[in-house]
Amino acid sequence: MIKNEILVTKKASYYSSQKPSKSINQVWIICHGYGQLAEYFLEWFTPLFSEKTLIVAPEGLHRFYIKGFSGRVGASWMTKQDRLNDIKDYVNYLDEVYLEIKNMVSPSCFIHVLGFSQGVSTAIRWICKSKIQVNSLSLFSGKIPEDIDYKLYCKKINTLNPKIIFGNNDEFYSTKSINDELNFIKSWGLNFKYIEFDGGHKVKKNIITKLGTIIDQEIIKKN
Repeated sequence: MIKNEILVTKKASYYSSQKPSKSINQVWIICHGYGQLAEYFLEWFTPLFSEKTLIVAPEGLHRFYIKGFSGRVGASWMTKQDRLNDIKDYVNYLDEVYLEIKNMVSPSCFIHVLGFSQGVSTAIRWICKSKIQVNSLSLFSGKIPEDIDYKLYCKKINTLNPKIIFGNNDEFYSTKSINDELNFIKSWGLNFKYIEFDGGHKVKKNIITKLGTIIDQEIIKKN
């Protein structure tokens, strides 16, 4: 049996909090978790919606029915099947989203990347494997992939004021697994700031408001 591959053109979707303009000086590119849709994921970030801030939510390229053969639909960034090609596809896709948005906002715009759950792996792989330049990185309720040689990307990641965020009642991550993850991150020399909040495996609006304040402070320091 021989596996063959061809390149095809695929239409992909992303959602945004408003129409991009040159007056926008802050952009958040947010990567949703497994089984979510970008349109609804974006709603968790409404506390940040403003004239000067643009929130952009790309959607994973793989859609599927959450249960059975009908009903609610979710999206995924990848599975274990043909994973390397899927990673290349979504890195290229996120690059295209980034370039389209970058050309429509202020040239000095501050760009923050956030990944949630499965989107954590998506975000960190994109940061590592792409040549794009962003200013800040937050990883929310998810572990970084263990198959990346972070020695190659440590310097780049540490310039992004990286933050890792977990709820203290996350149903997928025990206190021990979170501590193991923090130790794993430290072992690579990655200087992540750890932020804990009261809650489970969900982006809470109050923690997004807090994170927005942290990003505002990063912008002030940058300028």
